[in-house]
Amino acid sequence: MQGAQASQPGPEDVDLLPKPAAPDPEAVARQEQLQRELEKRSSMLQYHQLGGMLTLATLGATVIFGQLNYIDKYGGGGDTGRWYDWHRYSAFAAAALFAGTGALALFAPSPLPKPRRLDTAMMHRIAMGVATAGMVTQIALGFVTASKGGSVSQRDYALAHQIVGYTTFGATAVGFGVLTF
Repeated sequence: MQGAQASQPGPEDVDLLPKPAAPDPEAVARQEQLQRELEKRSSMLQYHQLGGMLTLATLGATVIFGQLNYIDKYGGGGDTGRWYDWHRYSAFAAAALFAGTGALALFAPSPLPKPRRLDTAMMHRIAMGVATAGMVTQIALGFVTASKGGSVSQRDYALAHQIVGYTTFGATAVGFGVLTF
């Protein structure tokens, strides 16, 4: 009788659940592709965050140098041109960083569906849309203002450039702030 008991399966050998089906190769491939896209998105958005910090810093410097240049030229500073190149080169750097940072976000893969709703990400997009319009306007106004050298209208263009500059910086700061705080 002992031989008969030894051949019967013990309780630990009993399977109550069916054996899992072999994974579908297409489903596995889709899951691996999704994982790769999510990892790429994560990496690109981390660089986007770093670029956002650098953009805000260079845009802040551009605003400061622009204000100093404005005061030098129109506020009794003697029109020495001392801040002109500082403003100009920080503006080029800010515009390049702004474009590169935006491109990282725009071209990051988005493999998962996202419902459109008013949240911090949407507020960021809205603020950065305003900042983008401001940045494009700033570039145009900067060249137009510089081309009006010495004319009466140059001060008016410079004032418009200054106002749009502060607005662009404000929109960028709001876009940065809603995701940071």
